[in-house]
Amino acid sequence: MRVSTTQFYMQSYSAIQNNQNAVLDLQDKIASGKRVNKPSDDPTVTTQINLLNKTISNLDQYKKNGQFASSQLAVEETQLNSVVNVMQRARELTIQMGNGTYSPSDRQATSKEIGQLVDQMKSLLNSKNSQGELMFAGNSVDKPAAFVADNNPATANGNKYYGYIGSATAGASQDPQANYGSRFLQISFDSDNKLNANDKGDYSRVRITDNGTIFDLPSGSVQTTFPPGVDPNMLNLLVKLKDTLDSGQAPAASIATDLDAGIKKMSRALAEIGGRQNRIDAQRTAGDSFSIALKQRLSNLQDMDMVKGITDLTTKQNSLQIAQQVFAKVQGMSLFDYIK
Repeated sequence: MRVSTTQFYMQSYSAIQNNQNAVLDLQDKIASGKRVNKPSDDPTVTTQINLLNKTISNLDQYKKNGQFASSQLAVEETQLNSVVNVMQRARELTIQMGNGTYSPSDRQATSKEIGQLVDQMKSLLNSKNSQGELMFAGNSVDKPAAFVADNNPATANGNKYYGYIGSATAGASQDPQANYGSRFLQISFDSDNKLNANDKGDYSRVRITDNGTIFDLPSGSVQTTFPPGVDPNMLNLLVKLKDTLDSGQAPAASIATDLDAGIKKMSRALAEIGGRQNRIDAQRTAGDSFSIALKQRLSNLQDMDMVKGITDLTTKQNSLQIAQQVFAKVQGMSLFDYIK
């Protein structure tokens, strides 16, 4: 068979180029440790790799959301524990001042401490998180305060009651949004990727704030008589106690009863926060297990078998060397060289 000079050069060039490309490709894969560096390396698994990377990235973000939510709930738990401590101290003083052995001046002196408790309670109810958002104001997290002085005039002893900004008693500060919603964070996948009005039944999201109604005294069982237009909340219960002591009067037993009911309500709120934190832990554990399985699947699809890769590289390097040597040997041959 006659092989033309052009054909010989083309075949030799093609052999050398193919082997060079194969060597470079294998060097890239060995350097990256991945069998698939671009879609053309394996089009059939590229789509699977992209989906796995997206899912793993979402799981990482959900884990970060869970860590943030857990820290926010820890802050809320601390604030509610402080509310319980304030209520317990107020209850102790209420029972103590209800004793007939104390004089009006003793009660007026005790009202000074109750005044400090009122200020502390107001500060706790207006707590803000690390982002400067109110923790107990529903959707109205950017308002100056969740509890403000209400529309009612000060008492004869100069005490002011407070209204939640979701209530009409807050006057110009009223914001109906404070009665709805809260801050939610997604901590796992869900079926519709939609946020419902509350997180009950939606295991993918966790609530990290509440609204001020959690500080209302238990509805239907309030025994203390408040002035007309005053919200029956725990803060106003302390104001009522202070006003009574300022007058030198013994606090009614109903105040101690309502303080006790408020403490029990706060205990239930703390238990509910603990439930949310447990849910975050459970989702984090499930997410970690799922992520490990996905990463194993991703590794099987895209990682390079280093032993096989190095063997293939050696083979291709030898092929390239042989092709180059053959080309160098044959290109100098001519009929005259053969005659000699």
